[in-house]
Amino acid sequence: MLGATQLETSERGPARLRSVMELMNAAYALHPAFGEAELLEVGVDARPAFPDNQPRIRRIGDRIYVNGLFRHGFLLAPALAQMTADLLLDGKIPEVWYEDHRER
Repeated sequence: MLGATQLETSERGPARLRSVMELMNAAYALHPAFGEAELLEVGVDARPAFPDNQPRIRRIGDRIYVNGLFRHGFLLAPALAQMTADLLLDGKIPEVWYEDHRER
């Protein structure tokens, strides 16, 4: 598996040639044997983020939202889950806290 690229767009369409070429060129530069590799799948999807690309734990009304993990979600998810548990169980305000005072 090889990835990922980043395009600032709200579109969730198919992969763009430029992005695939950049990834393939990087793989080939890493080792020329990648030049003979088969492409079995090219997948794309959105990675939601806030404008500053920082995650947030937010309370809006009576709900808590954990969002904005961007491209590091699989790395950050355990830490944010722990922060959310600490908030719920011990009332500890997390470092990435944002309280929205709108009613839901």
